[in-house]
Amino acid sequence: MAGILTYRNNFEAAAFEVAQRYPDAKIVVIFPYGMASGTSRSVLHRLLTRQLAQVGYDLIHGPSRRVRLVSEIIGEHMASADQLLLIGHSAGGVVAYRSGLILAEKYGQEQVRVVAVGSPKFHLRDIPFNKRFIYISGRNPDRITRIGSWRRPGSRVYCGKPGLEIQLDFNPGNLGWQYHASYFLKSVWVDQNHVSHSNVEELISKIHELHPEFKG
Repeated sequence: MAGILTYRNNFEAAAFEVAQRYPDAKIVVIFPYGMASGTSRSVLHRLLTRQLAQVGYDLIHGPSRRVRLVSEIIGEHMASADQLLLIGHSAGGVVAYRSGLILAEKYGQEQVRVVAVGSPKFHLRDIPFNKRFIYISGRNPDRITRIGSWRRPGSRVYCGKPGLEIQLDFNPGNLGWQYHASYFLKSVWVDQNHVSHSNVEELISKIHELHPEFKG
């Protein structure tokens, strides 16, 4: 599940890694906020302006028409599957959670899992479904993950939290927006022990470690 300003090929490396670990899985990449194309600054600026408004709505409100449409698309692909693992990047993590909740109510919570990576935080109700929600961020500061909160101030209803929150090491050479945008890219780097790493390999490996039971 893509976030904003995402190009078609941004998830190719991730799809490859997922296919290696879940060989029987059906992989579907969804761009709920639209797909970036071209390099014109004016075009990208207009796209970003529209996408930020949409993300702002999804962060504050419940299931939007966009979320329900994504749920319908995923539901069509679930016809031949008995398990669903939703992985969302950035604002895509918000859509993944909200659409996952809709699908869990329809197909049963045991069949649905959600992983949000580098996502802004949003109000969570204190509900059992949260146990099936994992939130992953990088150890280096990512300003996007500092946006929002799981709690709604003064509310006893919106006081939930993810079932698991973990931090991973990602390429420290990427700074600012580049760091945030590189979770699902190869982005090879070498640590202080001279061991080579790849962002996407580390990420998908961790997800598989947490959810080895998903076979498609």
